[in-house]
Amino acid sequence: MSKYPKFAFTTLFSCMVFSSFTWAENQIRLSTLTVEGNELYQEEASEESESYTVNGATVGSKTPATLRDIPQSVSVITHQSIKDQNADTLEEIAENTPGLRMLPNERGRSSVIARGYKYSEYNVDGLPAQMESRLGTMPNLAAFDRIEIMRGPSGLFDASGEMGGIINLIRKRGTDEFQGNAEVSLGTNEQYEAGLDIGSPLNDDGSVRGRLVINGFGETPEETDKSEHHETLYAAVDIDLNDDTTLGLGFLHQARDVTPNNGLPLDANGNLLSLPNHDYYAPSWNSFTMESDDFFADLTHSFANGGYGKVGMRYRENTSDWNYMYAGSAISSTDTVSMLPYAGDVEQKAFVVDASYSQPFDFMGTISEFVMGADYKKFEDDRREYKSRAGTTYAVSDLSSIAYYDILATNGASSYSNVQREETGLYGKLTLRPIANLAIIAGGRASQWDITNTNKLTDSTTKRSDNKAIWYGGAVYDLDDSHSLYASASELYVPQEYVDANGDVLDPREGKQVELGIKSSYLDDAIQARFSLYQIDDKNAWGVNSSREFIATGKRRMQGAEIEIIGQVTEDFKVIAGYSYIDTDIIEESSYDVLISYMPEHMFNLWGSYQVNEKLNVGLGLNTLSKIENDSGADASAYEVVNAMMSYQFTPELSAQLNIDNLLNEKYYARVGDSGQFNIPGAERAAKATIRYQF
Repeated sequence: MSKYPKFAFTTLFSCMVFSSFTWAENQIRLSTLTVEGNELYQEEASEESESYTVNGATVGSKTPATLRDIPQSVSVITHQSIKDQNADTLEEIAENTPGLRMLPNERGRSSVIARGYKYSEYNVDGLPAQMESRLGTMPNLAAFDRIEIMRGPSGLFDASGEMGGIINLIRKRGTDEFQGNAEVSLGTNEQYEAGLDIGSPLNDDGSVRGRLVINGFGETPEETDKSEHHETLYAAVDIDLNDDTTLGLGFLHQARDVTPNNGLPLDANGNLLSLPNHDYYAPSWNSFTMESDDFFADLTHSFANGGYGKVGMRYRENTSDWNYMYAGSAISSTDTVSMLPYAGDVEQKAFVVDASYSQPFDFMGTISEFVMGADYKKFEDDRREYKSRAGTTYAVSDLSSIAYYDILATNGASSYSNVQREETGLYGKLTLRPIANLAIIAGGRASQWDITNTNKLTDSTTKRSDNKAIWYGGAVYDLDDSHSLYASASELYVPQEYVDANGDVLDPREGKQVELGIKSSYLDDAIQARFSLYQIDDKNAWGVNSSREFIATGKRRMQGAEIEIIGQVTEDFKVIAGYSYIDTDIIEESSYDVLISYMPEHMFNLWGSYQVNEKLNVGLGLNTLSKIENDSGADASAYEVVNAMMSYQFTPELSAQLNIDNLLNEKYYARVGDSGQFNIPGAERAAKATIRYQF
């Protein structure tokens, strides 16, 4: 183990021990749940405070619960944390969040990984839709108040998700009083950003409230020397139909226009190229665009008996178009490289409805709770692509002058499919507290799937129907007012639409996780900490063999440990810190198995901000990863990146902020791929200055 993981363990363990001795005796753990209802349903948005913590979360639990009462690993990234890091997209937050790994590409086309698995969806207020790096559907953050992140599978409430967990974004809502924020940013690499965020009551009594967010940002990377642009338009209205019933409506438009850059090829000896390297191994006309539109509606009602009902709906359409070439080989000894064409247009649709009811009740003198509900999901993916494994050799010096051509129009589609996936589910969860300091949680879900896969090139259709019941169990035991032991077992079962060489649909993907640990909270939840151990077994994940045929892989196992501390250590000092360890293995082989190489064995993240005085705030962060190994044989060395922030409040309305990423200008590879692509250098030192005005 390197000195950095040792330092991480020592520092975080010391902080937890010190915290327990210092604050435990002053901590009083108060329940947020009574027979009259769940107080966390009324929790304010995180933008209302400057805290790095919130009282509760809904991810993985459906009803809001304190993080100590959820027997899985959950983190919440608040509005203040997003603001201090000056993050515009989800992957920027993932890069600084303990236990998460960001595989970089262009902004919006990167991947976020937890416990060895890519997130394939993101939820908005608990309602999922597809997320795929190559389609650029990584969300911008301007429309969201906070981010809830759960690590590990949760098939109970999201049976279509991934083994790595769930990301749930909480929308900004209309406000009781008028508020506004305008900001402008400029930075190195021609970075720019401009945004406007306004919330206000729309009638005299405030029963109708609105929100409007407009945001645009971009930059000109040195490698491509072409401007990139990302935009967000968000509008929402919340209407109190009566004292107990609220209707919420929202619309979100996101778009991006970027130049694909698949990174650097290896040299003639199979080694990574030396850094710094700003060469662009592709034609200058490479292009990619994405647009998405989301529509939201939810109706909530608080019942007189303490029950709470909610019906939510999300409909999304997104389109992605790309036309580019990338290196398909290492650089030869004669300084040539084989270039591969890739083009496509994809249209996705998602329609999700979820209805749930929760009810607290008295059980053996303590307050217990149940939640029951039903959901319906329909995902559609219409995808036309041309991708060739037969490359054309060019001199490296001639790549930028390759003549433009429309790859799809010239070659036609090599694949053209329409996949429709429908799922109907019933779920329930019961939380019993036989004694005051013990919660026993049990849940189940029954799902019915119908999958239709149409090959539009051969006009053939494959259909599959499936049903499955899965179970969930967990327990939380309060050792004292500051510390809770927890354990849980969760499942995931996902039918697949991929067809093998024999025309058969791959077997469903199945996964199980066992997790146990300890969670702590201090200073009335101002500081939250956890230590987690987990094991995930995953079977039948799809893969592509050397003949480019889909195949179900064997059984893989992920085992690891995580430590995380988030919160306000003192009145002026806030911190996010964490360490993660992972070990991967194949325990049941198939004809084609590849160990997941997304995650380094060790990762350590640290971000802290200190309020020097009422006007000046400074921040400092450290991200360090151990060696990154890859099946291609190209391994990247461990690295450490330091980030910094300084903000100054000139007046109550006017402030300025300076963020410097990679302060020490570390040269490193943030990602390694194969011989020709996805060997991506980490971003070099960059500065971004922001002026904000609140009104």
